[in-house]
Parts: sequence; C-alpha cells; structure tokens
Amino acid sequence: MSYATFNGWTIIPMPSSPTPSQIDFEITDAVALVQSPYSLGTQMQVWPGAESMTANISLPPMKTNTALAWTAWLRSLQGILNVFQFGDGNHTTPQGCVAGTPLVNGTSNSYNLPASYFLWTKGWTPSTANVLLPGDYIQVGYRLYSVTQAASSDSSGNATLSIWPSIREQPTDGTTIVTSNTKGLWRLADNKRTWSEHATKMVGISFKCVEAR
Repeated sequence: MSYATFNGWTIIPMPSSPTPSQIDFEITDAVALVQSPYSLGTQMQVWPGAESMTANISLPPMKTNTALAWTAWLRSLQGILNVFQFGDGNHTTPQGCVAGTPLVNGTSNSYNLPASYFLWTKGWTPSTANVLLPGDYIQVGYRLYSVTQAASSDSSGNATLSIWPSIREQPTDGTTIVTSNTKGLWRLADNKRTWSEHATKMVGISFKCVEAR
C-alpha cells in the first residue's frame, strides 16, 4: 500500500470508527518571564513557533474484531516514526459564514512567514462580516490552526486571520483553506503503545499524541 508523505514523514490513515469517546487537549506557549529583584518589574520573552499541542485520545470499549484495526494501526505507526491526521470531532463545521472560496494570499513574500500568528487569505465573498469566528478551525495543507478573532473580508475579498498556533511552514499562494472536517498532523508522544483486553472480549485503547514538528 502506498501512503502519502509530508516533510519526509509517512502518513498512516487512522481507522474511521469508532470515534473517540474522550479527547483531552493541552496547548502550551513558550513564554519566559524575567523579574527585576529591585523594582520587581517584569519583562516577557515570547518564542513564536515554539508552541505545542498534545492530545490524550480515549476510544470507547470495542469488540475484539473491531479493535484489531486499531491495534494494527498502532503497530504500523512504529512508535514516533510515522504520523497521522486527526481533528476535533466536536467542531467539524465553522461558526462563521465561510462565504466564498478561501485561499492563501501569498502575493507578497512578506506574507504568511513561519512563526507568524497572522494568515493572509483571499477568495472570500467581498465585504462579508464574520466569515470565521473565534474557535473556528482551518486547515492549510496538513496543518491545523484555530482562529482567535472574528474575521471579515474587505472589498477585494481579502481577510487577515489571527490564528494559533503560529504558521509552521510558509504556504504557497492559492493553497486551499479547508474550513470543515479539518485535521492536523500528529505523531505518538512516545514509542510505547498499550491497550487492555478483557474476558468479556472487549478492548480498551487510549494513546497520547503530539503535533508533528
């Protein structure tokens, strides 16, 4: 079987069912604080691009035959070697109106640089309010971002999106912006995988993953 690749990583498709029963997300920013011992004044140092995302994924108890696809998938990941796509199943559609056909606006070399928290876009219906709202997800290539402020398009159909995390790789001009059923790129947090099998022939599986960087 031939799998897609990205950045030299092999992308192993995740089984489609059952869907997770619980996902615990964790996000972290790289911010340092230095405080003067005299004035007690503080200075902050932010390292854009050093944010991280992790998720603890728990699957519902499943019958042994159903679990075989999942245990085979866990084996095929080869620990942290390979990657997979995954998204927030509770937020598959945006709250915003998503008017138009949004694309990456890369008409300037200064747009959409890695570590930027702003994504320049085009292709929206001109002069439309709230094309995306805070908390909406977008997918650019294999990367998943969350919109942090409401965005509206201007008279040319352009909109600058405030996003988290910061841009991972500079996208090319005209790249499609996915707004529904969005997914990011993840890998297992470590090489160890575990699951439990019971006398009732039910299997419990959970695993921790991190954004693939």
